[in-house]
Amino acid sequence: MGTPASERILSLLGDGQVWTGQRLAEHSGLSLRTVRRAVGTLRDEGVAIDTDVGRGGGLRLGARSALPRVRLSHREAVGLLFALAVAESLGLPLLGRDIVGLRTRLSAMFAPPERAEVHRLRGRILVGQPASEVVRSSWRDPDARQTLLQQEAFLAARVVRFRYRSRDQRLSPRCVEPQYLQLNHPAWYRWAWTAMQQRGARFDWTASSSCRCSTRDSSRWRPSDWRPMSTAGSGHSSRARV
Repeated sequence: MGTPASERILSLLGDGQVWTGQRLAEHSGLSLRTVRRAVGTLRDEGVAIDTDVGRGGGLRLGARSALPRVRLSHREAVGLLFALAVAESLGLPLLGRDIVGLRTRLSAMFAPPERAEVHRLRGRILVGQPASEVVRSSWRDPDARQTLLQQEAFLAARVVRFRYRSRDQRLSPRCVEPQYLQLNHPAWYRWAWTAMQQRGARFDWTASSSCRCSTRDSSRWRPSDWRPMSTAGSGHSSRARV
């Protein structure tokens, strides 16, 4: 396993240029001694780092370097699985059969109980037809921070509170339990169980603001027989039949 210091040095050497130890220290924020230890760690892991004997000397990543395996956090692995699930559902021809192999290898990273949970989450990502021309022409990318909070609430099964802008531009507070994510390219929607009304509704991500993911209140997965009525991309909030 590499160290944070060695991974930082590897990312700098990855540009293919010659780096002196001093430059690596300055750009990484590490001491020169730590840089030398990190280079030694990388070499022990099989990364070919060549020493340049030209004027001033320096280090560069070897042309045939065997890079160490990519290490993903649990959340990164889940996110990548979701991306592959969407790509697979869309039938992207350039990826072809590679998607299945990648998905299988990523799934193997999880313990059996986690694998079952990831499989259940994947089943709650719905991919419908592309959005209508009306939706595509008015679609705008949602705020990155708000999007991250909504994703966190879905992945961690947490209650999320936010302000929602209706079609008549009125803002109202909402408290929901995320249940499904729906893609009608390029638009994303969230199907959720509303706590006050005790029913399901679909929410446009771009109409949500001031999102807060609860750290105490857990979302409860509704039975599998509770599903959105339609995955058509109308661009408006619509209620699911419960």
